Amino acid sequence: MTLLHDLARRLPEWDASVKLAFALGLALLAALAALGFGGPAEIQLPARVGAFGILVTLQGLFLWANRRDISPYHQAQREFIKGDYHSARVILEAIPESSRESVDALVLLGNCYRYLGSYDSSGAALDRALQIKPEHHLALFSRGKLSLILGDYASAIKLIERALRYGAPELVRFELGQARYLLGDITGASAQLEAARPHLEDEAPQQLMIACTLHQMAMGEAPSAAMIQAGVDYWRLEAEKHASAPYGLALRDALKTLEEQFAEA
Repeated sequence: MTLLHDLARRLPEWDASVKLAFALGLALLAALAALGFGGPAEIQLPARVGAFGILVTLQGLFLWANRRDISPYHQAQREFIKGDYHSARVILEAIPESSRESVDALVLLGNCYRYLGSYDSSGAALDRALQIKPEHHLALFSRGKLSLILGDYASAIKLIERALRYGAPELVRFELGQARYLLGDITGASAQLEAARPHLEDEAPQQLMIACTLHQMAMGEAPSAAMIQAGVDYWRLEAEKHASAPYGLALRDALKTLEEQFAEA
């Protein structure tokens, strides 16, 4: 009874994936138990053995779901994923500097600063991460994204290309294409945006910007009204967020073009 009471009390706090795995495990346990005690004689023993294995797995899931020792980095990561960059930054800044020299923590902190518009602090955190581990692809990409926002397109290209060499996912070619386009490299921009497109099939804002940019370079059709509606709000928020940076100005120009295309569609 105590176990059931504890389960009922803590279950709402569990991650959705753990809840699903636990529910599937319980269903499988019930099925194996039924076969183990009421099924054909030849499968009763294997079913009981399987039920025992599932029970052990469920115990492991229970312990994992109720873990208490979560590092500040993982707490900050959760807040970052939720979009609460301020809370994530506060958690990371509270870690003593001697314990904050984790590359992952520095990159996360740098990205928090970038989302919050503190570009100098973002650069300092990301540069420190790259001093510790120059080949860290997320640090390289994050520093490249910051350079893109600040209008240093040549540096953005070099950093993102290095990130790709060290294992960054192909979807970062989207930012690489943006940087090349804003630098005036039409051929390079087109190649990178086309390469990024299949890796961003579920990302309506990026698909919209790819279509818009390719059309501006006379290398593709104008985005449809449905495509504009699906992704334009994201870019409005990005333009507002980076209003004081060169990237924000470039986005405002792109939005003006999109509004004109939407009016014609």
